[in-house]
Amino acid sequence: MLSVKSLGIFVIAAFIAGASMLMPETRRAVVLTPLSGLFDDGRIQNFTAPEPGSYKLPIIKPAGDGDLLDTNGKPVRLKSLTNGKVSLVSFIYTSCSAGKGCPYSMSTLFDIFHTSEKVSGLAANASLITISFDPKRDTPEVMASYGTAALADKQRHKKLPWHFLTTKSEKQLAPILAAYGQSINKQHGSETIDHLLRLYLVDRQGQVRNIYGLGFMDVRLLYADIYTLLLEDGTISRTGS
Repeated sequence: MLSVKSLGIFVIAAFIAGASMLMPETRRAVVLTPLSGLFDDGRIQNFTAPEPGSYKLPIIKPAGDGDLLDTNGKPVRLKSLTNGKVSLVSFIYTSCSAGKGCPYSMSTLFDIFHTSEKVSGLAANASLITISFDPKRDTPEVMASYGTAALADKQRHKKLPWHFLTTKSEKQLAPILAAYGQSINKQHGSETIDHLLRLYLVDRQGQVRNIYGLGFMDVRLLYADIYTLLLEDGTISRTGS
């Protein structure tokens, strides 16, 4: 049987534990990794990225939503992947062979994917999302094969999560493309799909904050913008305070 003193100590301890559960969780900021520390091979000498956090990225519009299929054929809502993380959303088709088309944007995304392990805390707060606009040919199995270099990477757990997605039909795809403003043009009798090359930066709240065309798909610029959004919400800091 508990003594009065022991019972008093137990009640106080229980009160403290309960109060701590009610207190809002504080997210400790991760110190910003300098951009110069990510690229040490002399690439992109003619470009200087803006200082992260020295500028604002306006809200452009709400990001689109819709029903997708992951590489296992499992249904997933797009917003379930974009909400809560800073995301780079890209649209491709796997048979694209244009030098300044999908292979170019994928090369840029792979640069981000591979360097992301150097950035502490980034994998928990950002992601890459690649969606096919050719659902007839780009089945979940095809998307899995297309993303093998990332999905089978042995260091993947240290890098940005990368989702490779398709849709069941063009009918399901259409509202997603319309919401993002991704233009495509399928020529009758041709396997080539004309399209504008675009990447979309989406914040944690599901708002598009930047849209990158061919001339702006620079790894350092993309990182600077991702950093800017993470500085904005306090995920990273310059000093670690």
